[in-house]
Amino acid sequence: MDHQPQEGYAERLERGGLESSWRRDAMDWICKVHSYYSFAPLSLYLAVNYLDRFLSLYDLPHDNPWMQQLLSVACLSLAVKMEETVVPLPVNLQVCDVKFEFEGKTIGRMEGLVMKTLKWRMQAVTPFTFISYFLDKFSDGKPPSFALASRCAEIIIGTLKGSAFLSFRPSEIAAASALAAVSENQIVGFASVLSASEVPVNKEMIARCYELLQEQALVKKRRHINGSPSVPESPIGVLDATCFSFRSEDATLGSSQSNNISSSNNNNQASKRRRLSISPI
Repeated sequence: MDHQPQEGYAERLERGGLESSWRRDAMDWICKVHSYYSFAPLSLYLAVNYLDRFLSLYDLPHDNPWMQQLLSVACLSLAVKMEETVVPLPVNLQVCDVKFEFEGKTIGRMEGLVMKTLKWRMQAVTPFTFISYFLDKFSDGKPPSFALASRCAEIIIGTLKGSAFLSFRPSEIAAASALAAVSENQIVGFASVLSASEVPVNKEMIARCYELLQEQALVKKRRHINGSPSVPESPIGVLDATCFSFRSEDATLGSSQSNNISSSNNNNQASKRRRLSISPI
């Protein structure tokens, strides 16, 4: 599929190595900046989608550590341009403990390389494309509440950290996430909802995806107290919490602390950053 990484990429990540380390570090930083600017969830998902698709197609020179950061900035910048209405300059995305700082023209060249490598297919199909459809299907046609939609988005964002989810289609991830969110708030379980539904996707793959969600602790265990289902946590701030659940322990939590991050970055800018104007192409 044009909007997913090439076959074999997930297996390479599972084996570990430098490519897996680069992806993990890139996602850590992208999540921090996503929270810093309070970007939409889809911006985060698109940035990681671009990153994965590019890494699956392009052999980056591993002897240049700054390339990983430049690629991260370029992927996030492209995602923000696609999704956000208020778009910071690419150079202003370089916050949250960056080791290198790049000029705008350098970031622009890297953006061009990413777009060319991805064959200009930037309007990617993601699980967010199918959220409304599946929530409507699994909620008997009732408009989904803010809490339910937020919970579904939280689960989808959480799948970014597991390379095993790359083997599923976006529609399968969306269906499994929607069913998981619905079943958490109903007495009826996941299997009952799935078997009773009529959706044009592979139910076996949805079930496998849901099992993986449970293994990765992205879905709450069902608990019944006095016959009542467990109540999920408040959705407020839940996307940031999910995003930050797989970052480095010393990272700053939440967009509410962005002022502290900015102040710290400014104070340490001279010692932590080196300005580069190197063409990656």
